Amino acid sequence: MKTQHSSARIVTLVSVVACSALLLMATTVFGQSCSAPPNTSIFNIALCVEGEVATVGANSIAEVFNAVDSNRLTSRFSGYDQETSAGEFRIDLRGLPVTLGYARNSTVLYFTVPSLGINETFDGGTRDASNQLLRDYLNQNGNGSGLLGQLLAVSPVDPLAGNPASLQSEMVADDFAVGVDPAYNSTAPGSSFSAGLRFGRYEVANIAQNVFTLPLSYAYTFANYDSLIVRLPLTYIEIQGATSYRGQLGLSYKKAIFSRWALTPSLAYGIAGSGDLGSLGHLLSMSLTSDLRLFDNGRFSLSMGNLLGYYLTLPVRVDDVNVDYDLRNTITRNGLLLSMPLQKRYWGREFSLDFFVTGTWFFGDALYNDNYQEIGISIGPRRSADKLAPNLASHPFGLGLKYIYGKGDIDGFELNFGYRF
Repeated sequence: MKTQHSSARIVTLVSVVACSALLLMATTVFGQSCSAPPNTSIFNIALCVEGEVATVGANSIAEVFNAVDSNRLTSRFSGYDQETSAGEFRIDLRGLPVTLGYARNSTVLYFTVPSLGINETFDGGTRDASNQLLRDYLNQNGNGSGLLGQLLAVSPVDPLAGNPASLQSEMVADDFAVGVDPAYNSTAPGSSFSAGLRFGRYEVANIAQNVFTLPLSYAYTFANYDSLIVRLPLTYIEIQGATSYRGQLGLSYKKAIFSRWALTPSLAYGIAGSGDLGSLGHLLSMSLTSDLRLFDNGRFSLSMGNLLGYYLTLPVRVDDVNVDYDLRNTITRNGLLLSMPLQKRYWGREFSLDFFVTGTWFFGDALYNDNYQEIGISIGPRRSADKLAPNLASHPFGLGLKYIYGKGDIDGFELNFGYRF
């Protein structure tokens, strides 16, 4: 099969998504038998040409394009003729099986995605023209056949959604944190800024992800101690040699209803992309977080946090490329926190030691993972006994560690540090 080199066509991350969709597909429709590739990498390819078979493992979409490039096939298979040879290419694209190829002496390109019931053919009169017809079809249809949505359901490492290291999961966690974090209950009227560092390591389906985040925020506290909070976390991710980037902008308003109860509505926008993984998408969210103190005797307190939110993707179109994941999820995140104020002051300020458990559940469109749980411990600002009267003696420093586990062989941890100034 003759293909254009990916770098010649991918001038934006959006183009990467559309071009990678060329390889999102799988079931044999050719004369020769071709087995599925072994699952050893993020991308896995079985190349079957005129009775010869080769397998390739790859950690970037560019390596997939290289594997099916006509020059590479000619060097790999001695009898390969780019115009007449029969070839079947079975590809495991981050968990989504795919098949495409040509019968012997044919210009008809077969394209199948069994999990979606897709079985298309493209005949441009030459193989080059047939390849281009498939690209045009994918560019114009985006997720019209459910390809991108299916990838979110089967891929353990999609940057957009479906795993704890994804953009959607980070947006949920940040929306929840802004509603229950004591840092926003211990500021005097006026402006304050926060910065920190977060590192998380997650293993999902035996694929490791290292997540580095710089969480930045600005808060303005009013005279009645309500707070308007702007958040800007920036994230870099390493996934077995592949890289991913994301950022988000969130706006929250924290309102103390009673001395024991506060509500925080939030709006947020996030974008995530990876040239290596062939992914680009953005999300919009609306959520409401409740922070209710259940018990407080001065020696320890027990609080309950609850979030209900709606998270949806937005379409992307650049030039002739249309990308639409069409993802919509209602998400709930619930947790209990046991806080123990430290009796001794450090640096003249008050701290508390907190133990917490949380669970996050996703409803609506299918995701690789639809729930996970967290157990953690943190030391940070002493929580105020009255949400209408913040504890201004609390220290602006926080340090935490949590363990994450869930469906889909999810196992990981996160270490975070924050400081308000």
